Amino acid sequence: MATVLERVAWEPSLIEPSPDRALEAYARRKWGMANPALRYFAPVPWLARAVVDLHPEYGLLMHLSHRIAGLVALVVSQENSCRFCYAATRMMLWSQGMPLARIQQLEHDLTRADLPPRALAALVFARIQSRTGPPAAREARDAIQRAGYSADQMKEIAFVVGVTDFANRATTITAVPAREMERMPERLHMRLLRPFMGRFLRSRYSHGRPTSLERVPAYPYAALVKAYAGSPIAPALGRALEAMWASPHLTPRCKLLMLAVIARGLGCDVCALEVGETLRAEGLTETAVAQVLTHLDAPELDATERLLVAFARETIWYEPAPLQRRARALRDHLSSEQVLEAIGVAALANGLCRMGAMVLDPR
Repeated sequence: MATVLERVAWEPSLIEPSPDRALEAYARRKWGMANPALRYFAPVPWLARAVVDLHPEYGLLMHLSHRIAGLVALVVSQENSCRFCYAATRMMLWSQGMPLARIQQLEHDLTRADLPPRALAALVFARIQSRTGPPAAREARDAIQRAGYSADQMKEIAFVVGVTDFANRATTITAVPAREMERMPERLHMRLLRPFMGRFLRSRYSHGRPTSLERVPAYPYAALVKAYAGSPIAPALGRALEAMWASPHLTPRCKLLMLAVIARGLGCDVCALEVGETLRAEGLTETAVAQVLTHLDAPELDATERLLVAFARETIWYEPAPLQRRARALRDHLSSEQVLEAIGVAALANGLCRMGAMVLDPR
């Protein structure tokens, strides 16, 4: 059965796949299998590892069921028109026993999906968080709490949404080929193997245990990492952020500018404040930062920064094919590693802003 996203226009892949045995072995240890998307991220190791390490079902969730997490990922991937992630999540739910007819109900109308009210409330929360972001955060938090979710469960749903937003953008902007994944449930051998796959996948899923932070973070989004203190989410987020800041393909200032533009575009005050303070420590005046956020340009910017602050703004709300073409055009000016790192930074910033608005209290 065709998915609702198969007619979404999708460009050829921006990056040539680079098989990496060490990375694939790492993914198999964590997931039991290697996601075919990883070979497109391999040239920028922090991005590839973040896709693996931040996947919620593998030891990061302490309070939320894996079934709800999978449904949330499906809804958010549909919202973001990510054909690859949507098809992968759809296949996972199908392999674990969800009928395709039920999945199709979810695709077309959440209110008719015959889900328990609490599950439906989580999906509505996820859609609002991904679609509207920070401006609707308070209303969304109040609604999910009225549905009976605890503060810890709400934070984990917010994490699943934010990480899915990250993975969706990384996969979509790179234009990871989706067709093979979309067709998998139709393959005879996949239908025959479905019961065994379901048992295998469920055997790999695990709930997390209380985990302390390895060290107190000292970089932007440290407040978000600390908001998950005690959960295995905190050190996983912390490691991903540390690796992003340490990666050499773009300067820290360029990454900060991209984060600032996305925080401003999403209206995330708590994120913008933390990033803005770090930008000023990098030597940019308040006037220069304000000019960048207002006009996506300033005399102080170098050529790479000028390109990427404009690109970052386009990743907030987008249609896949035009954004994929926009990313491809960057290759006329930047190396493949720089383009891929820019995609990763923008993708992570989008997820972190949406997550932070739900988890951090701006008061």
